[in-house]
Amino acid sequence: MTKPIFTVDTHADGQRLDNFLLKQRKHVPAGKLYKLIRKGQIRINGKRCRPATKLSDGDQVRVPPFIFFAAPEKQPDIPVSMVEKLCDRITWENEDYLVVNKPPGLAVHTGTGHEYGVIEILQQQEKYRHILLAHRLDVVTSGCLLLAKNRAALLAFQKLLKNRQVKKTYVALLQGELGKATTVNQPLQETRIQGIKTAVVDQDGKSAKTHIEPLAVHSGITRALCSPVTGRTHQIRAHCAHLKCPIVGDHQYGATPRPDLSRSVYLHARQIAFAGFCFEAPEPASFKQLLLR
Repeated sequence: MTKPIFTVDTHADGQRLDNFLLKQRKHVPAGKLYKLIRKGQIRINGKRCRPATKLSDGDQVRVPPFIFFAAPEKQPDIPVSMVEKLCDRITWENEDYLVVNKPPGLAVHTGTGHEYGVIEILQQQEKYRHILLAHRLDVVTSGCLLLAKNRAALLAFQKLLKNRQVKKTYVALLQGELGKATTVNQPLQETRIQGIKTAVVDQDGKSAKTHIEPLAVHSGITRALCSPVTGRTHQIRAHCAHLKCPIVGDHQYGATPRPDLSRSVYLHARQIAFAGFCFEAPEPASFKQLLLR
């Protein structure tokens, strides 16, 4: 009879116990798992452990049978055409990383209002079954999205992020005319407005800095490069709104609603550079089309 034991493989080497279990049994409440760990009913190689205990390749994680043999969470029904479409947008990969040109309107992972995202779509392919998100893009944002193929690569990238050694460059179409390059250095606080996650400028918030450089102005729209120094939720969108130049289509941050637009928000992750790598996603044709109207 199968014993209620998860065997840690190389893809989970170095991962925290709690994160490992939450991934194995996504439908089991986190509170229940923490309680079982605290009571010693979850053990690593027969020994008591803590939620933050780091796992190693080959470790045996024993759990109660009702956890191990619980019916797995139902996987989202993802059309084959969607998988093929996203795989066609993979622009580069090696043994550690993969870069995809994310389309606007697609979440990076499942969540409220999103049955699946980039990560779940790619995991439909056996060779990407263990793929990990290295960073995130808003649903409305298109462009360069980096994913890691193993935990070592993920941790290496996260360390570079923490040390601000990753440069991200976005292109945005702003409502209004921005006359000169500026650096917005305004703290942001994450809140909810009418139930929607929103970042607001608040002196009690977390530090946030964005360089914004206008490239061209046409018919009241500014095409600009945006380079975030920090990585706060909705940072570029909130900082552009702070300048009274919200991103075109971004009515959540004060832009005028326009039913004639071909996409919801004109923000595109054009480039990501780190550790000698530099990846680009071409600016969408919809940006030029709007400027030429």
